[in-house]
Amino acid sequence: MLKITFSEGDIEALQHWRFHHPEARVQVRMEALYLRSQRVANHDIPRLCGISKASFQRYLKAYATGGIEQLKH
Repeated sequence: MLKITFSEGDIEALQHWRFHHPEARVQVRMEALYLRSQRVANHDIPRLCGISKASFQRYLKAYATGGIEQLKH
């Protein structure tokens, strides 16, 4: 699993965009990463968000390489 550290600013942005982004898919991505930032167990996040483990891994890699902006694409 990727070692990711979330800044306070990123946590606030994830919290906002998980409800306010106009695209539902992006909201799910933000929710998954927000849950990770809140230390929810990695094996629980895909189930809670209704996504596959592979999708969750892609979201983590996207965040690790490009931050929140990468998750919006």
